[in-house]
Amino acid sequence: MTPPTPDWLRFPDTDPEEPAEPPEGDASPTPVVDADDWWGRDAQFWLVLLAAVGVAAATLLAVSTPPAAGFETSLPPAFPLAYWVAFYGVLAACVAVYFLSAADGSAYWKHALALVLADYAVYFFLPLVRGYLLYGRGTSDILVHIGDVKNILATGSIWSGSWYPVQHVFISELVLLGFPLRGAEYVVEFAFTAVFVASFGALLRTMTDGRRAIAYGLAAGTPLVYTIFQTTIIPSFLSVMLFPTVLLVLERVRRSDSPTYLLVLTVFAVGIALTHPVTGGLLAVLVVASTVIGVVYSWRTGAAVERIPARLALLVVPVVYAWYINFRQTETSIRQIALAWATGGTTPVEGAAGQAAGAALTPFELVVRFVQLYGVIFVFLGLAGLFGLYVAWELLRHRRGRYAEVFATGQFGVGFAVAVGFFTVYLIEFEPTRVSRYLVVMAVLLVGLLLVRTTEWRPRRRTVAQVVLALSLVSATALGANAAYTSNKQLTQTEYEGVAFSLTHKAPDAPVRTAAVSHKIEWYTYGDVSGSIWPPRVRTGLPDRLGYTNHTYANQTFPRTYVATLEYDRRFYTDPYFTPAQQDDLFIYGEDDLETMRNDPTVARVYDNGAFETWYIAEGRANTTAANGTT
Repeated sequence: MTPPTPDWLRFPDTDPEEPAEPPEGDASPTPVVDADDWWGRDAQFWLVLLAAVGVAAATLLAVSTPPAAGFETSLPPAFPLAYWVAFYGVLAACVAVYFLSAADGSAYWKHALALVLADYAVYFFLPLVRGYLLYGRGTSDILVHIGDVKNILATGSIWSGSWYPVQHVFISELVLLGFPLRGAEYVVEFAFTAVFVASFGALLRTMTDGRRAIAYGLAAGTPLVYTIFQTTIIPSFLSVMLFPTVLLVLERVRRSDSPTYLLVLTVFAVGIALTHPVTGGLLAVLVVASTVIGVVYSWRTGAAVERIPARLALLVVPVVYAWYINFRQTETSIRQIALAWATGGTTPVEGAAGQAAGAALTPFELVVRFVQLYGVIFVFLGLAGLFGLYVAWELLRHRRGRYAEVFATGQFGVGFAVAVGFFTVYLIEFEPTRVSRYLVVMAVLLVGLLLVRTTEWRPRRRTVAQVVLALSLVSATALGANAAYTSNKQLTQTEYEGVAFSLTHKAPDAPVRTAAVSHKIEWYTYGDVSGSIWPPRVRTGLPDRLGYTNHTYANQTFPRTYVATLEYDRRFYTDPYFTPAQQDDLFIYGEDDLETMRNDPTVARVYDNGAFETWYIAEGRANTTAANGTT
């Protein structure tokens, strides 16, 4: 005999004890807040007003902050505490407005959405306000992407080696429309985040047929769940941030089988496939999984439900194949994966464990660092996992469930399987947030549906649940924004000019060696239209203390080469983000070592702009000419 379902978790469509369903067109429950209560409409008005004042104050404080005078290790400390109080206060107030608006059916969620986006707009442009040439340096992929954009602007055509043409064309179009290249990337970051946030509201409205669900969808979508990947232009994340919109279109296709929505889906499928090949593959997985979930739902509940045709996945496959099959990088990636499988290479889990073990952190510091980096994701995974387990139990044990919840739970399970696959098998991608991006989208969707479900619980449990969930989302919002800007990402004008000069005037057969500048800076500086950056002329890695620990002269350490020393090298490790033990471990060389190099008769300084020096070292002979000066 099946045990009775707890009354606070009953399904209104199957349990006669619950109130009847609301009229068609608004499946939202009866308002749970009296519109006359001071903590209902009045509270929303004052919270919106307070948030508007906060946005104005945050904007004024941000734009009044002077630009950086040189390299700075971290962006957030450069802005006053009052700015951050205003910034986080706006987000917290707007999340509260979402909950109150959903409770009483008001339209204050519209004001909250506008204020959240205004708050984020200032936040995303902070590097530009601070005067950064670019937010991203060293091994950051953004250097390559901006280099490809420069190719398009210089030649007027898509470079044949562009793996991510949609993103690069989009940024190029912004520049042609009048946006400066130096700020176009921030426009893209903010635009995709805005679509990601807003589309969850529309998706929840469509999936639940309830207007009040919009506010819950917006509340779930507000945190920056992809943290550092939302403040840069990484194609794998820009493309996955369109998944809520794709899910919305898929739901419309499932319900109506409309040619219009099918055309829209085709446009999104082609666009995502040409933005990032792996995300294109994940889109095909999403479509096939949607079909399977519909079959399982009908089988377990006996309810007839329209299904998404699995053949829609074919919209992606030929595009991915046709565009990427002839790329040298495609062949290289396949060979790399095959070699790792054949030789038993290190899996991402093993690599992450090795990094944690060698991070010079205590167990407590590791936990703190984990919360800093991934706390927002695990808030969502925890809430979504618990609710998903309940939905799965109801479906498998009692043969009942709502299609929207079962669909989101099934997709969450697929995302979990995808993440586990990427973690345990070498598939090129291995960064935790990157490999779990599908899972995170579905976790946000499932949390939104959980918020909708709580409105049907009995008053006391509903109130407690919504307070807990609201505090969880406020915490997640703070964690996401706090982790979105990391240390040592500023590309300065002096570094860019130093690289350009050194590469332009160096001897053809001598590389430029640096501590933390990668080959990607060549891509950013010159692009790759002519192939002039191959083979790489920048080599990353310098010995501790520039080799003077074990040798008297530089030419005993280095072959014939150029060595670039940067202000960055001598300051990056001092950022408070690093513990004292990490700072000791990260130290490369100091001013005393640089002074030794200045007095080294085998070294000639050929360039110095105050924050970037280039030194020439002749192999096997003393070069005393201009040893202490600049030639």
